[in-house]
Amino acid sequence: MELEKSRMQERREKHYAAQENRLKVDFITDRGQYHAAHWDSDLEIIYLLNGNAAILLDGAQVQLVQGEFIVIDAGRIFELQCKESFMQIRVRVDKEFLSARAGDLSRENSGQGEMEIMNRRYSCQRDTLKAEQLEHFLEICELFKSMVPLYISEPAGFRLKTESIVLEILYLLVRHFSEEVRETAIPEVTQDLNRIREILAYIEDHYQEPISLMDISSEFGLSREYFSRLFHKSIGMTFTDHLTRVRIAHFYHDLTTTDAPVMKLLEENGLTNYKHFRKNFKELYGYSPRDLRKVLY
Repeated sequence: MELEKSRMQERREKHYAAQENRLKVDFITDRGQYHAAHWDSDLEIIYLLNGNAAILLDGAQVQLVQGEFIVIDAGRIFELQCKESFMQIRVRVDKEFLSARAGDLSRENSGQGEMEIMNRRYSCQRDTLKAEQLEHFLEICELFKSMVPLYISEPAGFRLKTESIVLEILYLLVRHFSEEVRETAIPEVTQDLNRIREILAYIEDHYQEPISLMDISSEFGLSREYFSRLFHKSIGMTFTDHLTRVRIAHFYHDLTTTDAPVMKLLEENGLTNYKHFRKNFKELYGYSPRDLRKVLY
């Protein structure tokens, strides 16, 4: 228990929520972080105050550096890795809350008497900016910077000010970094993406158990070859590599919040090949498990 308290204090994480938890802001300081490939029903914005991050977004590699942000739209699959110390601001917005305030509506289809549901797709990252978007990208970066003094000093009304800044950021995203699309054209409703979501959820529920490629492909009624192609295309890595990383992420949480022996945690998290595990753990976090505990505590 004392170790867990120390760990949480070390992270110096603050969380603000508003509008019945439909708008969430996290200020996070940590010595490393890894989230295995997953998806969320919320829109997420990650801004790095310092450090750097490697992100796999729908299977494509994105590098995020100090002073930049990235928008991850609801339903997109992403993996996040910050190997070294970092500070970040993370904003999560309920997509329905945002859609209602962005003016997304059901509209009559060209006088045909049919109604079509319009929605928005959001995308914003440095390496895909159009020339006319750069000014607004930098404006959003400055808005994130202006939140830092509020985080440090917490003046009267700082929550109101934080929320107003986030709303201004969302306004700029709606105006300059979104496109209106028909609901049926949104990628997350496609069959393959729905399958991947189900597969990721299954892995998260069963990662402590032995799972072979044959087991999981059969579970979803797919051939091993088709499953492997679909998974690699969607996630950007093999099923086996992803499963290992999910197990390592859970191992890391247990390692940094309990005093349990390393070998016991390996067994509890389904990690049976120590040599392979140690190599992957060091790639993700920069240390061996025992060295990481020494650094943190």
